[in-house]
Parts: sequence; C-alpha cells; structure tokens
Amino acid sequence: MGLKIGVIGVGKLGRHHVRVLRGLNGVDFVGCHDRIAERADAAAEEFGATAYEDRKALIADVDAVDIVVPTSEHAKYALMALEMGRDVFVEKPLAGDLNEAEQIVELADRVGRLVQVGHSERFNGALEQVRGRISDPSFVEIHRLAPFSVRGTDISVVGDLMIHDLDLLNHLLGEPPVEVRAKGAGVLTTGPDIVNARLEYASGCVANVTASRVSVEPMRKLRVFSPNKYISIDMQAGRATEYRKAEGFDDSVAKLRAKSPGYDRLGLGDFVQFETFTGDDVEPLYKELSAFCRSVESREAPVVSGQDGLNAVRLAAQIVSIIQHDAKTT
Repeated sequence: MGLKIGVIGVGKLGRHHVRVLRGLNGVDFVGCHDRIAERADAAAEEFGATAYEDRKALIADVDAVDIVVPTSEHAKYALMALEMGRDVFVEKPLAGDLNEAEQIVELADRVGRLVQVGHSERFNGALEQVRGRISDPSFVEIHRLAPFSVRGTDISVVGDLMIHDLDLLNHLLGEPPVEVRAKGAGVLTTGPDIVNARLEYASGCVANVTASRVSVEPMRKLRVFSPNKYISIDMQAGRATEYRKAEGFDDSVAKLRAKSPGYDRLGLGDFVQFETFTGDDVEPLYKELSAFCRSVESREAPVVSGQDGLNAVRLAAQIVSIIQHDAKTT
C-alpha cells in the first residue's frame, strides 16, 4: 500500500487531479467526493475509484487530501482536513480572503501538517530551464491574458489569474514590494476583470503585471531584465530565450560610432547573442502533485508552501484594496 490520498471536488479541474493521482507510482488513490454526487460517481467510474457521499469519511480514510473546490470553499475543506490530522494540497489561491488564508497556515503549523498550494507555474518547464539564470533583476514585466470563462468569477481577476504571477514575483525576488500601485476595471462582471499593478521593491526592481480575463487571445509571458541580460519566458508555449551582450559588443559599438571600415556590415549578432530553451513535456500538474506526495512521505517542506500561498493572497488583497479604494474616491 502506498500513500493514501483522495480528492474533494471533481469538476473540470478536479477530474484532472484524479487522473494524475490515479497514475502516480507509490500512491494509493482512495476515492473522491463532490457536492454533486453524480460528478463524483462519474469520476470514480472513469478512473476506477470510490465515490464518497460523506466528505469526512473520505478524509478519515486517507493520509492526505487534494482540495479542488471553488475558491470560496477552500478554507472550509482545508481546515476540516487539517483538524482531522491530514496533509493538504489546495488549488490556488490558498483561500478566498486573507483571514481564511491565515487561518489555514496557522492551523497547519499548530497541528504539524503540510500544506501545498497549487501555483502550477512554479513547475512550468520553460521557467525551470532558466530559473538559475535569473539574477539581479531590475525590471520584470508579466502578462497573463485569458478569454472570459464563468469558472473563477466568484473572485476577482487578481485572485483568479494574477495570483500566479504574484507568487512568481515573491519566488523570484524573495522579498515583498515596498510600494504597490494598481488600477482595474470590471468589464463583464462587477470585477475587476482586467488589472494592472506596478510593484516597487527595496532592491530597486520594478515589476509591471497585467492580468485580464476578457482578452480574445490567451497569453502567459514573463520578461526579466537584468544588467547586460534579458530573459523572455513564454509559459504558454513552454519556451524561453535569453538575450545578452555579444562578445565584442564594445568593439562593435566603437566601430559603429566611428564608422570604421566594415561598420556597415555589422549585424544584430555583433551586438546581441541569444539562446533558446525548451521546457520538458511533463505536465505541470503531474509535477506539482508528485512533489506534494514526496513531501508528505518525506515530511520535507513543500515546494509551494502554505506560507507561500498566504504571501500571494496577502499581496493580492493589497492590490484589490487599492483598486476598491480608488473606485470609491473617483
């Protein structure tokens, strides 16, 4: 028998969690629960598991529980599982508001259980390829754009989409911002549905982050500018490119300025060199759930801890508060 785990919430995303967990080596997938019994029955039949009518009965039968319910219910189920002594994986964001996120982290610390949050971009293959090449960033620009979907509209676009990038910023920069400015607008909902945030850090780095759920074409791009280097990551395509000064850059500039012989034959390659990286084909969900199961078994800190999730929720709450205050005063 391996690690016993179950899933609460088998909607569109939850079914993928069941699929992945059902195929992990060393994992005993016990079963699933959903408030709509027919969904749990369908998932259990498709993947060969047990459908539980009683969520507490499922939690009692497992070592760890994977929570994939609507954001507004994250705290309800996470706190229940922690109180029953189980480790918890919870989809992003950690909770629907800051108070609930704090409760989850505080309870996990008190009962000595692990919490991992589903910030799947940490496991993006393209980011993994260049993470070690990112250093001393001076400017970061992120765009996360998506077409409208009813799923996730129980929270703002900050909690639904931008939360991924707030976690990435916390991870890459290792410090909270010292100043935050934000602007948002509701287009199809009371919103906001599109938000831009500018974050300034004590290190001098500035991050410009845009998230939209009313875009025609999807986009997930992260650009990091550092002295003498620029890294562009297309997280949707799974590719990254590093641009840096070419060897002989100074000589080429001098030749161009002086119009020395051959200056008119200088090309981009005399000034800039680039290298392209391609992420692996491993599904990020597979990576993050595998990492969670390893953490449960080894008792090592999760890759994306409850505290990481709390930090992202705290920053998201700050951005939403700024937008709401701006709306009231205009």
